[in-house]
Amino acid sequence: MTGWIKFNRSTIESPIWGSPFTLRLLLLLSCRALQKEFMYIEEVKVHRGQYLRSYSRLAEDLQYVENGNLKIPSKNTIKLSVDRLRKYGLISTEETKIGTLFTLLQNDGDFSAHENGRTEDEAQQDKAVMNASLKEECKKGREEKEKESVRARNDLSSKPDVQRRVEKVTEGFLKLRNSGFYISPKEQCAIGKIAEKEIEVETLLCWMGEIQSAYRKRNTNSTIKSFIYYEKALRRKIRDSSSASKSPTSSAHPLKQTNDFLAKLEKWKREGEDRLANGSKRIKPSFEPEWIR
Repeated sequence: MTGWIKFNRSTIESPIWGSPFTLRLLLLLSCRALQKEFMYIEEVKVHRGQYLRSYSRLAEDLQYVENGNLKIPSKNTIKLSVDRLRKYGLISTEETKIGTLFTLLQNDGDFSAHENGRTEDEAQQDKAVMNASLKEECKKGREEKEKESVRARNDLSSKPDVQRRVEKVTEGFLKLRNSGFYISPKEQCAIGKIAEKEIEVETLLCWMGEIQSAYRKRNTNSTIKSFIYYEKALRRKIRDSSSASKSPTSSAHPLKQTNDFLAKLEKWKREGEDRLANGSKRIKPSFEPEWIR
């Protein structure tokens, strides 16, 4: 909250001047009132000059220190002051599901406020400057995206195989989206990154169909509009596929070790039985499994 508020000199002659707490409440509502045209707070539309607050929160806002002790006003005290401000035509109230909507009334010029403490002409000038700066930032953003898209296309042009994969993935995406042919630079980069993965392009297209089907079930037959969604889902599938392909190999190695150990154990058993039959002493096996070492 910035800027300032302005009261009419006649405020000191009004009945609320003799009620310090009521005056503090009016000052709080004036300072906290919305400065822009409107905004939504949990589906409640708050306009300029309004303030949405519950009585319990107002009690916290209006607490004060007296003789070293913290004083928190009761809800009844606040309601009495609200009724007094309403009675003298300074505010109006409306109950909502999340609190009370307070509206400041500007009758007979008793109260006026300027956003950020500036006149209307100055505010219009500030708005024009702000819009110009926003346009400049948007222009720079578009230029950066275009440069990024050009770099991505140049990189792909040196890799004919990847370029063909990009074309197939792009064609598949446009068919699934079924709404226009424009692809943003960010989406083009995402398609290029996916096309460079060591996965068959037919597999990628099949996965895209599965992703689209699952999305339509969750979103009442809506379609995926951006390839960024596909990129994240495809990366998960590629990662899961890579993990699944490695798991049989990793389990085969310890299985082979176990079989070799059992074969050696059987051989040592036969050798031991032959030595016992010949009256030889018991000896240790001539090998140890790797897991004992």
